[in-house]
Amino acid sequence: MRALTLSSQPTLFSAQTQTRSLSQTVLSARTTRLSEYGQTTKSAVSSCSLIGTPVFQKQQTRGMKVRSSIKKRCEHCKVVRRKANKRHSGYRYIICSANPRHKQRQG
Repeated sequence: MRALTLSSQPTLFSAQTQTRSLSQTVLSARTTRLSEYGQTTKSAVSSCSLIGTPVFQKQQTRGMKVRSSIKKRCEHCKVVRRKANKRHSGYRYIICSANPRHKQRQG
């Protein structure tokens, strides 16, 4: 029975955890980073903001030109036939190892 009884001792401070939104967390990290180094110049603020936010750049992938008649554009271009099955004869492709702009598909 002793385990079931609750002790109601008065506490002066209640321990509560505060939840912060992501933007508040990032902003507080930037201000503490500035106060650690003691720099308050405009360049320090701009360099810190660049360090604090990750920069994700998507590398551009060049597509493929779809043409009714495909032609070799240089001596490195090769004609390849792919995606053929019983009912479909497949597509003809031009693939170039020297210049990726020469990629083509006959459609």
